[in-house]
Amino acid sequence: MTILETKRLLLRSFQPSDEEDLREYMLQRVNTVFEAYPDFTAEKAKEEVLSRSQNQEFIAIELKEEKKVIGNIYLGERPQNSRELGYVLNERYHRKGYGTEACLTVLHQTFKEGVHRIWAECAPENTASWKLMEKLGMKREAHFRKNVSFHTDASGNPIYWDTYVYAILNPEEEAITS
Repeated sequence: MTILETKRLLLRSFQPSDEEDLREYMLQRVNTVFEAYPDFTAEKAKEEVLSRSQNQEFIAIELKEEKKVIGNIYLGERPQNSRELGYVLNERYHRKGYGTEACLTVLHQTFKEGVHRIWAECAPENTASWKLMEKLGMKREAHFRKNVSFHTDASGNPIYWDTYVYAILNPEEEAITS
């Protein structure tokens, strides 16, 4: 991946040296309501950072001032020249505009490379996530009912919840077809 730079951030590939930072914010996700990682442990951080360092779909968000990875963007390749966007930030860095800054930069670069469409999903109750998508210029296209499960009940049965689907089209293509 090309390193992208903003005023406050470096957006780059993961490196094995990011293990401690990744461990910190992933352990925050173990019991979260939205998209939890209940099987993540401190011991799994080395394996996870090595996996991410070899996977160009994961982009580390490094805060330049602290030389610290404060989260990541996931930009998965999908059919029809589209990408699926996901993001997670260390809780200590929420509500400072880092997610918006990082995602806007990645979206701009991805569209510059000719991608047609970028989409993302989140739970309707995850207000912070869908508000970020709207700040990015994404439009709500769907409300899927009971289609995702990250948790189980006491009997081990999946607990399903709804998702909103947001998307944005490459502005250059939209200008041509309008």
